Amino acid sequence: MKKRITKTERGYDIVNKDPYLPRGASGKLAVCEGCQAVYMKKRWYLKVDAAKTAGVPVTKVVCPACLKIRDNFPGGIVTVSGDFVIARKEEFLHLVRNEEQRARGFNPLERVMSIKENGHGSIVINTTNEKLAQRIGRAMKKAFHGEVTYRWSHDDKLVRVDWVREAA
Repeated sequence: MKKRITKTERGYDIVNKDPYLPRGASGKLAVCEGCQAVYMKKRWYLKVDAAKTAGVPVTKVVCPACLKIRDNFPGGIVTVSGDFVIARKEEFLHLVRNEEQRARGFNPLERVMSIKENGHGSIVINTTNEKLAQRIGRAMKKAFHGEVTYRWSHDDKLVRVDWVREAA
C-alpha cells in the first residue's frame, strides 16, 4: 500500500496561515463597507440576488481583501522586468486589469493592491492572494512569452512571481 505524504511531512504546516480569513462559519449575512462584497453561506460574492437575502439581517463588515489592502499585506508579489516591458507598459497594465476582473468573477477577494514602477525598468504588482499572482504570471507567459519563475513561502501564504523578457 502506497503511503500518502501530507504537507506536514514535507516540512510545512497544512493549517491556513492567512490571519485575514474568517475562522468558523457565520449564519449571518454580511456586506463589506468598502467594496460591497457580500458574505453568505461561508463564501464571498460580488452580487447576490435580493430575493435570497430578503428578511435576513445584514451586518456591516470589512472583507479580508479590503483589510489586506488597508494593512498593505500582500499575498502575491509579481515583478515584471526587462527591456520589453518599458516599450509595452500599457499592454502589461491592461493584461493585469483583465486578469484581475476575470479572477474577481470567481472570487471577489482576489484583487490587485498596487502597481508601482521601481525605477529600474521593472513594475511591481502586489495582489491580495497568491492565486491572482500566479494567474498574472501565467497570462504574461502566454501573451508575451518570456521567462516566469514562482517562489512560494511556506510560512506566510505568499508567492513571488518574476517575469522577465528582454527586447527582441
